[in-house]
Amino acid sequence: MNPADTRVEANRYLTDQLITYIGNKRSLLGFIGRGVEKAKERLGKDRLRCFDVFSGSGVVARYLKRHSSFLHANDLERYAAVVNRCYLSNADERDDATIREAVSFVNERAAERAATSSAPGFISELYAPDDDEHIREGERVFYTTRNAHFIDAARSLIGELPHDMQDYVLAPLLYEASVHANTSGVFKGFYKNSETGKGQFGGNGRDALGRILADIHLPTPVFSDSRSAYRVTQGDANEAARASEETYDLAYVDPPYNQHPYGSNYFMLNLIASYERPEQVSDVSGIPRDWNRSPYNKRQKIGAVFEDLIEHLEAKLVLISYNSEGFMEKDEMTSLLEGFGSVET
Repeated sequence: MNPADTRVEANRYLTDQLITYIGNKRSLLGFIGRGVEKAKERLGKDRLRCFDVFSGSGVVARYLKRHSSFLHANDLERYAAVVNRCYLSNADERDDATIREAVSFVNERAAERAATSSAPGFISELYAPDDDEHIREGERVFYTTRNAHFIDAARSLIGELPHDMQDYVLAPLLYEASVHANTSGVFKGFYKNSETGKGQFGGNGRDALGRILADIHLPTPVFSDSRSAYRVTQGDANEAARASEETYDLAYVDPPYNQHPYGSNYFMLNLIASYERPEQVSDVSGIPRDWNRSPYNKRQKIGAVFEDLIEHLEAKLVLISYNSEGFMEKDEMTSLLEGFGSVET
């Protein structure tokens, strides 16, 4: 592979197949990269042992991969674990030809079933209309009828694949399901006609119809040309820090900053990831009652849980990004961090 090809692959790896995600740090990779380079210089290492504590969309973990000798990616949500297991994988542990065949197989079979509406499942039953042209009152309209049937069919087919192959097809499905949704980016609600109260693709303004109405089609996963040992965990950040027996050179911390939880904002991705029919859901949006709660979404708790996290992170350096409109003020966070060592902003 020549240098130009390497740059193209590296660029695609950091830009393609990223789930639509509020707080996605793709635009901050340059800023984060300066922190990583400073850590490498300070520690005298070319590659670091890194911990991405709140991995979310996985874009920072992807960036850290080529800078890491070991990379630990953690998140509370199931969909994040799926995408990290897929996109952080190394070439020597997977069979890319078999992955391409599996993606092609699922695409072909799911499209066939979707075209004939012969793919019954709870996504099409609970989250899409029976007829796109005649949407009824009370129907949820997160997806076109075809795309909902495709998701159900694809997810069923993925479940029939060998276990070690499933994430490589499921992660692209999660990406596509995040993009071709009748939402503005989160799943707490779907576009409606404000006059009738019924679901409507694109809402009153018929916004983003090209994205919303386009057929879901699974891409072959884009992978890194770098190799690093890695570990993916799904769990509470503080518990993950306590449970880890590793010592890290650099921990990247990007906690939730306000009252809007990812567990409900992206419940659909968790449903597709688990493909377990929810028992109890909210009336309007169909959000499962058992979505993950995080203390970082509570103003009265975030200070204590953040301090506890920093205390239990076995890392030489901690790189933090936090929204200036978050629950914690900059001065409050700086004062807290100074109790653990020197702070640079």
